[in-house]
Amino acid sequence: MNKIKKIQKQLSKRFPGILAVEKEDCIELLGEVDKYETIVSAGQYVASTHLFSHVINDVRLIGYVPAKVRTPSIEDQALEGKKVDVLVIGGGVIGASILRELSKYQLSALLVDKEEDLAMQASSRNDGCVHVGLDLKKDSSKLYYLKRSRKIYPELCRELDIDYREDGQTVGFKSLWMKPFVSVYMKHKARVNRIEGVKVLSRKNLLKIEPNLSKDIKFGVNLRTAGCVCPYNLTIALAESAVINKAEVSLNTIVKDMKVEENKIVSVLTNRGRIYPRVVINAAGVFSDDIASMANDRFFSIHPRKGTDTIMDKSMTPYLSKTGVTIVSSINEQLHSHSKGGGIIPTIDRNILVGPDAVEQIEKEDFSTSRDSIDKVFNKHAETIKALSERDIITYFSGIRACTYEEDFIVSKGKWTTNIIHAAGIQSPGLTAAPAIGQDIALWASEELGNVPLKKDFNPIRKGVVPTRFLSDEERNEMIHKNPLYGHIVCRCEEISEGEIVDSIHSVIPPTTIDGIKRRVRAGMGRCQGGFCQPIVLSILAREEKKDLLDITKKGEGKVLFCDTKTKGEQHE
Repeated sequence: MNKIKKIQKQLSKRFPGILAVEKEDCIELLGEVDKYETIVSAGQYVASTHLFSHVINDVRLIGYVPAKVRTPSIEDQALEGKKVDVLVIGGGVIGASILRELSKYQLSALLVDKEEDLAMQASSRNDGCVHVGLDLKKDSSKLYYLKRSRKIYPELCRELDIDYREDGQTVGFKSLWMKPFVSVYMKHKARVNRIEGVKVLSRKNLLKIEPNLSKDIKFGVNLRTAGCVCPYNLTIALAESAVINKAEVSLNTIVKDMKVEENKIVSVLTNRGRIYPRVVINAAGVFSDDIASMANDRFFSIHPRKGTDTIMDKSMTPYLSKTGVTIVSSINEQLHSHSKGGGIIPTIDRNILVGPDAVEQIEKEDFSTSRDSIDKVFNKHAETIKALSERDIITYFSGIRACTYEEDFIVSKGKWTTNIIHAAGIQSPGLTAAPAIGQDIALWASEELGNVPLKKDFNPIRKGVVPTRFLSDEERNEMIHKNPLYGHIVCRCEEISEGEIVDSIHSVIPPTTIDGIKRRVRAGMGRCQGGFCQPIVLSILAREEKKDLLDITKKGEGKVLFCDTKTKGEQHE
């Protein structure tokens, strides 16, 4: 029996109504079903057989009408006729990393993203963990790029002037009988994946690292080399570094269509005109399969997976050391979960983040949070540290992972279209793996263009806004003497000065919204979540941009803070 007949026989038993079609070394699923869970389960089952390289899942949900993709309202000809060597689609950490690597070569590069700022989706909606890769499969792309990138991180963050720490991470276990099995498994994985700094700890030794752990945790595993970084700061810094080195970024720019002739992309249509790239890089996150379709090169499918996190006030910081803690209740949970399991994670800025969970959903831009997800995540991890209390929650957020059915990265040249390169299916540990992914894709693009040489004048140094709260009194006084705005504290929770906000507004890739400033200097990220400082930030942004207060939005079009009912039609934020 050939493999397609074998798959179809099993599908008919498990998922009636779903048809399998062979497409070279891929498999395409067709049909209609009445539950979204069936679509996902069928794709996961076929991928688990490993009989085909990729799964293209085109099974439709009966009666489902997709939500409209958020699209910028701007329509102009700013990019009409623009010729560029490389076009990068996607302004997350992967696209920004690729753009910076491209800026090292003697070529022209343009990044486009449909949002009004960088890092608006997955790259601003995760915990910032730089993982060690203990849980990854030996031959996976995830592990390959993670291990290479971890060696790059310290120097890269120094060049970009952003914080990076390797404080470690701890996995706690609630059942003592699991210890022999966990010890063997962890040591085996550490040896196979060549991970250093993995150590199984008794409760006594675990408490030396995390003295406030609850009595329910019987033993643990410490991953000494795990790190953390701010994901949106990294994304913005990478893109700014690229722009310093003559790359370009066009925001509020959505790709609508592509013209493909003789298996080659000739042009790319956007809301700002038609672009003529020689090479296209697909780093579009949850929309990467849609971009691949436009390029006639879709050999994979993305199924969105939502994760919800809770952010705690910094008053909780003393109850957790520098390491993050993930709690595992069973061997099965450790071995078979598609999520890292969530945990209590200290971010690079010392907030405590609780979560996430992992929920399959059909929509690619549904960032809503549900009471069920919040309670499930919080209640699970409240058992880790008894001092954890809901009264210290300051906000929630959800992120959406761009998962393939193979549960691995797709970092490859096009299968049927010659001048496209994909960075797709980049879920966790995508943040960790971004630097090395950027290196490879930039190299492949240069090869496609005829082995473009490196620049001799590439400048690796990018300077960020100086955080005055970390300066000594003498250093801060010196800055205030030069510019009194550094002495005017706008955000009391995070101690952010007006000078820092103004500096961010006039940076290489300036923010145009309240949340854009928030991502760059943390104004509004404290306990009051902007309740005190937001009106002041609004007025500063309007003043510096020479705009009316009514034209300043919180996070883009349609998200205004208030409106003039006589002239404005948007909804109150």
